[in-house]
Amino acid sequence: MRADQLETVTLKVSHRGARAALCLVLGAGILLASFCFQQRAGILPPFSLSVSVTAAPSPALSATPVPQRESRVLTLNERTWYALQLGAFTQENSARQLAQEYIGRGAAGYVHKDVSAYRVLAAAYPTRAEAQSVQTRLAAQHVSTYIHVCTQSALSLRAGGTKAQLDALEESLNHLDALSTKLFSTFTALDAHEMDALSARAALASEGITCRALQEQLVRAFNGQPDTLLTPLSDLLLLIAQEGEAIQNEESAARTGAALKRCQLAVTLGLIDFAGALQN
Repeated sequence: MRADQLETVTLKVSHRGARAALCLVLGAGILLASFCFQQRAGILPPFSLSVSVTAAPSPALSATPVPQRESRVLTLNERTWYALQLGAFTQENSARQLAQEYIGRGAAGYVHKDVSAYRVLAAAYPTRAEAQSVQTRLAAQHVSTYIHVCTQSALSLRAGGTKAQLDALEESLNHLDALSTKLFSTFTALDAHEMDALSARAALASEGITCRALQEQLVRAFNGQPDTLLTPLSDLLLLIAQEGEAIQNEESAARTGAALKRCQLAVTLGLIDFAGALQN
């Protein structure tokens, strides 16, 4: 056949499908590269914590799920404590001066600031009857007190973060939630002479060791700096650890009891303030 008899045919091919596939491949590559960079740089997925009104949602199916991020619902139990208040002041210095006067007598001398005053608290009890019984004994010693009711509402918290972050938060909350009752049992046993001061100090030291371990776990989970929302919990754990260490140099049964009551009030009011901050 002669060359001038050849027929040329042009085929039209759509490139839309190829372009879409190429975009998907490039997008996946960018996400993978970003994740690898975050892993190498130690960057964690964002952490979130809020009051939950419903159960935690089931993970949604996605073509590009966020690695290592989880959602979990954590709870705080409802508790009411009846604290004996020694005084209330507008100036912190005045409150701390009164607190020091009572620590040597076995009162907590715990200063708590709320929206209206700096309150000086002696101890907290799980029932009003128990608080009134101690109030009557103190009145016989010419110590006037007022019963200040401290209520922690039942609360569900929805948290989102890495497994290590959620584990650290959950363990810290669970321990602190039960600690107020444990410390109450210890100081009442000491006051009733059912436990000696040495055993009471050992009990507080043990709780301090646990709290320090939980605080360090919380810090590690957030690469050295807990989320701002969790700073109060971290500080509270550290406070109990420091009280547990400091009390080992104390021989006075009264001051040992004061330290136990102070820690119990710190935990009780600390959790109430923590929950309140999340709800506001």
